[in-house]
Amino acid sequence: MNRIFGILLSLGFFSPAHSQIKTLSSRPNIIYILADDLGYGDVLAYNKDSKIPTPNIDRLASSGMKFKNAHSASAVCTPSRYSILTGNYPWRSGLKKGVLWSYDWPLIKKDQLTVGQFLKNNGYNTAIIGKWHLGWSWPIKKGEFIDSSRWGAMEETIERERRIDFTQPLKGGPLSCGFDYQFGVDIPSLPPFCFIENGNIVGGNLTLQKPQDIVGAKGMMQSGWTSEKMLPTIINKADEYIRHQVNMNNQKPFFLFLSLSAPHVPIAPNQLYKGKSKAGDYGDFVFEMDDYIGRILNTLNELNITKNTLIIFTSDNGGAMQAGDLTTRGIEASTYGSLYNLFNHNSSGKWKGIKGDIWEGGHRVPFIASWPSVIPAGKTNNNKISLTDFFATCSGILNISLPHSAAIDSYNMFEAFKGKNQNKPIRENILYSSSKGCISIHKGRWKYIDCNNSGGGLINQYIKNDYVYETAGQLYDMEKDETETTNLYNKYPLIVKQLKQLIENYKATGQPN
Repeated sequence: MNRIFGILLSLGFFSPAHSQIKTLSSRPNIIYILADDLGYGDVLAYNKDSKIPTPNIDRLASSGMKFKNAHSASAVCTPSRYSILTGNYPWRSGLKKGVLWSYDWPLIKKDQLTVGQFLKNNGYNTAIIGKWHLGWSWPIKKGEFIDSSRWGAMEETIERERRIDFTQPLKGGPLSCGFDYQFGVDIPSLPPFCFIENGNIVGGNLTLQKPQDIVGAKGMMQSGWTSEKMLPTIINKADEYIRHQVNMNNQKPFFLFLSLSAPHVPIAPNQLYKGKSKAGDYGDFVFEMDDYIGRILNTLNELNITKNTLIIFTSDNGGAMQAGDLTTRGIEASTYGSLYNLFNHNSSGKWKGIKGDIWEGGHRVPFIASWPSVIPAGKTNNNKISLTDFFATCSGILNISLPHSAAIDSYNMFEAFKGKNQNKPIRENILYSSSKGCISIHKGRWKYIDCNNSGGGLINQYIKNDYVYETAGQLYDMEKDETETTNLYNKYPLIVKQLKQLIENYKATGQPN
């Protein structure tokens, strides 16, 4: 019996000894705000030439620390979200490229420790509000069968829908990953078009329909569903959750993973926000998102919990550079790169590439951490960090060790948050993956890419990103050439060999050596 208890404790399924835990009141509330497809260059605090006002995100940057060299582990959303919650690089999962589709099964394994479960085990109330996109165990109708051992595809959506019993609760989602409460959508641009709360379809009565504002996405939908409702509803729920946590007055801190549906397609700003930017519907949608973030910040001030609340704001990957949706603005506005063509706005800033790419524009993201009682205001950090590092940072904040098998690609940023040792690297190496599964490693001054092109599937029609090199891979000196203009693959074959082998070591053992 003692041996079993010890195993469970090592996996993080029980809270550690009281001597390891700080008093509840000394631990911060944690709000992790994840934008969807927001580019590095969209935020004024990162790009003075942005055509989009972002006063509240800028306000966060002024009150906290801005990281200028932060990266999503993947250049697309499902694997990026996996890495945030698990602290592992996404290619360690069963999904080696691409994203999950409608009605795919859970990507996070049942016995895998997540940051939500870790915080819950250590005294936090936990919630995820917003987009999920990491799969569910969909209830199948009696007598029907869906092969849950493989990922689906667009052409299978309606056939899978026919076999799912939407009157039954969904299993294997956030509540199985350490979250006490869940509300939101699965995938904003794909069916089912409905809100889900704690695994139950809100309102029920889904019927097969074609949303008027989403192209090629016929599927199960709630009556009266519109894309404009998604973001404000998510924010209303988040605000309600925060107020409820404070009003309970139970002295337990909370962790809220606020996973926004914007500015991912469907690009659907509400009427109040139209024309508020100089970057079309996309810019207006970002401005609307920023305004809602301001609402959350104001709620924290009103409830007098700002001082001991850690807020992290970031994006799951780079921007897709679309000025608007096909259904509302036509082909010209919905083309990748149209933001630049129509409004002279570059979501990637100065970085090469867009969403999906292995180049910097695909995965370099804004990352701001604010915690007034700990993080000095108005500071900038240039260290390389990964979104995988959130898990180990929570461990560092609580001063509670993680099991050796958990969050193996996560590094503790807590000392950097406090403004200490700013010149000391947080991590020696950092790895990224593209939408097509190309892997890159950045070590010291060198960035090696294990494919000869972007590794992505989206083509910017107005800024060249369809480079295909004659070399088998790519090598860049990021100290002299951070915008990745000169491929040095043939010039430094020994460095290429070393970095390529380092990737293989990571893939084989989880360790760099």
